[in-house]
Amino acid sequence: MKYIYGPVPSRRLGNSLGIDPIPSKTCNYQCIYCQLGKTTNFTNERKDFSPKEEIIKEMEESINLNKNEFDYITFVGSGEPTLYKSLGDLILKAKELSEKPICVITNGSLLYHEDVKDELIFSDVVLPTLDAGDEKLFIKINRPHPSIKFEKMIQGYIDFRKEFKGKFWIEIMLMKGINDSKEELLKIKNKLDLIKPDRIDINVPIRPPTESWVQIPDKSVIPILNDVFGEYNNINFPERGKFSVFSSNFEMELKNLLERHPMKQEQIIETFYSKKFKEQDILLQLNILASQNKIKKVNYNNQTFWKLTS
Repeated sequence: MKYIYGPVPSRRLGNSLGIDPIPSKTCNYQCIYCQLGKTTNFTNERKDFSPKEEIIKEMEESINLNKNEFDYITFVGSGEPTLYKSLGDLILKAKELSEKPICVITNGSLLYHEDVKDELIFSDVVLPTLDAGDEKLFIKINRPHPSIKFEKMIQGYIDFRKEFKGKFWIEIMLMKGINDSKEELLKIKNKLDLIKPDRIDINVPIRPPTESWVQIPDKSVIPILNDVFGEYNNINFPERGKFSVFSSNFEMELKNLLERHPMKQEQIIETFYSKKFKEQDILLQLNILASQNKIKKVNYNNQTFWKLTS
């Protein structure tokens, strides 16, 4: 499938059926920690990048095929989902097709936009990001489109939270020497006190980031987090479970998964292993695809990952 992937194991949502309406690396941010690599379509224009009817057709097929296999339907993927102009229609269609809760994982940059606010209001969980407490660090970390202004974005969070009846969880991506000092964390906490999210999720870059100098913080940050935030949800651990695939075409299914994020070698083996396709066969195919320059091996944090070459 082109727009639907999974169900996949999620660190916050159990088994998640992903809906990805955005072309790969289409975003209004260029985050230093992005697991997909550098943004290639840097835009803040909302439009329907793919026909809505094609996405809905895949939604119907996939939801029917995996009825009891997922806990959430999640709009997320290889770009910023709120850039899809008909996102609201897709959310409503998902609610029509399934009783499972709908989650939108977003960078939050367009929550100030009235149309976006009206569309996301129908979801059950909205999960935006806040990695900085001021404009200067926001620009350094997220490298946003010039039309996105930090304080306007924060006001968008505040206004949306007041109207939204579902769960509003904010994620902070913590990076060593960048936003893990008490000073920077207190700035973020000041903004969170204004926004009043239901939950704070602390994350770290567990997959290879865009910029090689981005690193996971030392464990010495934990007492600082406890002091600043008090109550927070630690999600900086690998997801557990098997990724679902729709066919026996290894190359197509692997690239479909890697388009969303790099995968650990052990996860790939677990996902594709069968009596007829054993570990040595999978490793052979990985090396063949690498020799064809379609994928590449990356060693990060003492683990082996595979990702797309471009």
